[in-house]
Amino acid sequence: MGIISVEHSSNLYWLGRYAERAYTTLDTFFDYYDAMLDKDKNSYRIFLEKLGIEDKYGNYENFVQGFLYGTDSFTVNSMFGNAYDNALVIRNTIGSESLAYMELAINTFRAGQNAKNLRLALIPVMDYLLAYWGNIDDNLAASEAGTFIRCGKLVERLDLYFRFSYDSKFINEEYEKLCHIMVRVRKGFCNTKHLAVLVEVLATEDSYKERLPEVLYNLNKLFEGLEI
Repeated sequence: MGIISVEHSSNLYWLGRYAERAYTTLDTFFDYYDAMLDKDKNSYRIFLEKLGIEDKYGNYENFVQGFLYGTDSFTVNSMFGNAYDNALVIRNTIGSESLAYMELAINTFRAGQNAKNLRLALIPVMDYLLAYWGNIDDNLAASEAGTFIRCGKLVERLDLYFRFSYDSKFINEEYEKLCHIMVRVRKGFCNTKHLAVLVEVLATEDSYKERLPEVLYNLNKLFEGLEI
């Protein structure tokens, strides 16, 4: 496949992040969506708070449409847009089939905006994203490109797991996956200073909850702003 440029390694990393952000955010969104319908219409505020987003919606109906389909940088619609923009730049690297699955996920997501049964309409979106990841794993698992994408995927998953206070068992599983794949990245891609903080915090069960801002900062700086 040849040597991947600095610019394209960044595209691969952020494709991994945005694609995973769309999937895991949607998956978590529906937990709160069900609670809004069945128990507390204001539970969406807890969801926004965990993501560090100010409530500008006022009620859960506005939240559902605005958070999913709005144009703010934090919306699911924007996540998909950013994922696609990065995928398009490196389409020759990830392959036409992977790009097609991403397009199917995006088109299906946007077509479901006015659906009466939102969950039913968006189930195929999750399926297409899983198919996209399966194709990436099949075709790029042993390559440097696949390593960059998976680094982005795992960093993003950990970010959301930390924010939503997942059990340490699940966090440690994803962290171990990240550590396993980081040994394959080229020298200088990972910032060991920020990695050391994560190693220290995760050595003690659930201590990340007391140091959440610090953990998130160092996690999100692991692969940013470095010469490759």
